[in-house]
Amino acid sequence: MAERKARSRKPDAPAMASNVCPRCGTAGPARLLAGAVCSACQAHDAWSQLDGEKLVIDKGAIDEALRRRQGEDAGQPLWRRLGVWLPAALALGLGAIAAWSAMDLLSSRPIGPLAALLSDLSWSWKRALLAGVGALVVGAVSLVRARRSRHFRRLPMLACYLVTIVCGATGTAIGALHGISMSSAFGDEHTRMPARDQLGLPAYVERIVDATVLVLAPDGSGDARSGAIGTGAVVATDPRRAWIVTCSHVAIPYVSTGARRSPRDAQPVWVQLSDGREGPATVIWAAPPPLDMVLLELPMERPPTPVPIAADASALATSSPVTFVPNPLRSGWKVVHGEVIRRETHQTPAGAYDLVLTDLPVTHGDSGSGLFDARGQLVGLNTWTRVGDGAAQGLSLPSEAMRVAIDAIRTGKLDELKQQE
Repeated sequence: MAERKARSRKPDAPAMASNVCPRCGTAGPARLLAGAVCSACQAHDAWSQLDGEKLVIDKGAIDEALRRRQGEDAGQPLWRRLGVWLPAALALGLGAIAAWSAMDLLSSRPIGPLAALLSDLSWSWKRALLAGVGALVVGAVSLVRARRSRHFRRLPMLACYLVTIVCGATGTAIGALHGISMSSAFGDEHTRMPARDQLGLPAYVERIVDATVLVLAPDGSGDARSGAIGTGAVVATDPRRAWIVTCSHVAIPYVSTGARRSPRDAQPVWVQLSDGREGPATVIWAAPPPLDMVLLELPMERPPTPVPIAADASALATSSPVTFVPNPLRSGWKVVHGEVIRRETHQTPAGAYDLVLTDLPVTHGDSGSGLFDARGQLVGLNTWTRVGDGAAQGLSLPSEAMRVAIDAIRTGKLDELKQQE
């Protein structure tokens, strides 16, 4: 029977695997292949190959490796350990400069001379852009280089580089946007009153030019960066003051046209005279809505000669000649002549008011300029432009709309006028 079983067994069949080591007889959790031994026997074979050599464990080397793994340069001088953090500290400092520059660019600016304001903003956006680009480049390069060193896994160091990159990108974006905005808004304009060339004008037109002023107004919080710019006319003076009439949407741009404007709540404005002098002025009277008109008071010595004011504009008829001086900051001093198209009466919930329509090209920055008749009398206040009948029409409030303010100046009742709301 045994011989029959032996003949029936295939000679090449492998022996069955077992979890018992054939050498030491120890049973383990894993099944062993035929001829294989357990891990303990494999370790014994490895140790036996040392041929009696002594195995020494260097505990100091192990501790040094562990300390390096944990980010501690054990055994190194303090200056060398601090030197590891020097690139991160420098990058973080540059990022802080970029962040501060961006915040300074976004901070509020007080109202003042336009040239000084634009110069300050120009330097601020360039500084923010330069610091932002520098922080962005340094942070990115430092981060790439740090990846090749064993210090890259240090979370504080990684955070320094990431913060630097974020601050640099923010400063770059804010500086670039402000630079583009300023270049498009003031690329071809003057920043102060241009020189008065000899235009060969009649005396009454020279008087109009002398009385034309620029008005710069901040927003409701007093920030000059997002304010308004317009024109005005000197209508009365005394030895130490000048009174200027302009549009309320120029001097108080943060209040809607139909809303009541309170002079007590108005921010100070900045006025530039045609002779180059300038200074702060206050709103002392605002016409009731929907009339778009205010009166400014400018303290100054030797004010310019005011323009004469017509009692009303009823004498203006269709085709009557009229004149106005556009904003001189845009393209220098100019005198534009035109004619009256018609006069309209508008009915509103706040009452009726008249408008004088002309063919004069009143554009952005001209709001608040005076409208003058052929004798040089102020007959209206240019407010805005309307496109009608296929052409742009200048809209002006007639001179009788400012009668209350002018009469108060002439009769010495300005204190009463200031108390009115």
